[in-house]
Amino acid sequence: MNYEAVIASAVSFFPRAREFQSLFPNAEHSIVDAKRDFAPDGWKPVLEWISRSHLHDRYVVWHVVAIDIGADGTISELEKLHTCVVEVENVERCRDDQEGRSWQINWAEFEEGDWERFVESGGDFAAVGIDMKIDDPVDRFATFWRDTRPTQRFAASDGIAFKAHIRFMT
Repeated sequence: MNYEAVIASAVSFFPRAREFQSLFPNAEHSIVDAKRDFAPDGWKPVLEWISRSHLHDRYVVWHVVAIDIGADGTISELEKLHTCVVEVENVERCRDDQEGRSWQINWAEFEEGDWERFVESGGDFAAVGIDMKIDDPVDRFATFWRDTRPTQRFAASDGIAFKAHIRFMT
């Protein structure tokens, strides 16, 4: 399946993607492999829609939902939407004898009804109780943004179904 074509279409026709794109014009969207626990049937492989956007060189807003893609390319949700805001406090390079980077983060998760209030407010984070530091960018934030980008055919190596904002930061 051509996920790029599905994503391009979904930004116009899939309500979750359309709302996110409207509020965050610099958004990135992807479709990745994931797993969900559909009790009583147990864990099932699913496709996961991920929209994300960066704000103020300090925050990443994640918008995630398990989806099904119909033969005609239409998208339907298989679960409730999950939205969170990750605040990056620090990005450090590892020492010379280690690879990669480390970061300090905090996050706030939207609760039931928060996304609707957020959309109705025109994207005002105060409407959902999130106070943002808009004039305090984090050094090397661009590195964090790049290193946590979801890839189309990502699958957790350990098979554990972490939430997207955690899965792509480990």
